[in-house]
Amino acid sequence: MEGGGSEDTRLIVVPSHLVERLRAVAMRKGVSLSGYAVEALEQALRAEGMGSSPREAVDLFRLMLVQRGAGALQLPRSSLEHLVGMLYPEGGEELRRIWGEAGRWDGEYLHTNLRDGDVLGFLERALLVSWDLDEAEIRNDEEGVTLRCTSFMMALETTELLVSYVSGAMDSLGYEEVNRDYLRGMATLRFRKTFKR
Repeated sequence: MEGGGSEDTRLIVVPSHLVERLRAVAMRKGVSLSGYAVEALEQALRAEGMGSSPREAVDLFRLMLVQRGAGALQLPRSSLEHLVGMLYPEGGEELRRIWGEAGRWDGEYLHTNLRDGDVLGFLERALLVSWDLDEAEIRNDEEGVTLRCTSFMMALETTELLVSYVSGAMDSLGYEEVNRDYLRGMATLRFRKTFKR
């Protein structure tokens, strides 16, 4: 287009089924299809500019919604480590029980609210983000599931709480813990499927 302060425009080819979905959302929001598409593309570029793909941005937003719905709260690692360090010498067993119960509740919540997706994949991303881990991996094979977590900043006591939490979450998702191996900041747990979920 020329003159009149209008921006130069280009035509892009988009599958028709996607155009129909975009049109439905734009109508529901009361905006034009072009306006909605431009906003979506600008936000995708914004995510890329922050070093994230649009998929990762949406996954993180979904994680935030699920965690908010589950009652999760965010606090600095140093504060958590301080509190755990104060309480653990006399209350370690009770803290592990509480964290295991929180994991069971969160696992049940994930199972109920993520029926359309890969719950274990979501749990992997949730652990990585919400526990501020350096690495989190969940691998499925014929014999079961192996879960590995690494944090170079996590104290032994907090690692034990993470292990209790993960064991509780996996229990709610239908997996029985068969082995655990951990030390400060590193944990590997092995599970086998106990029933269909």
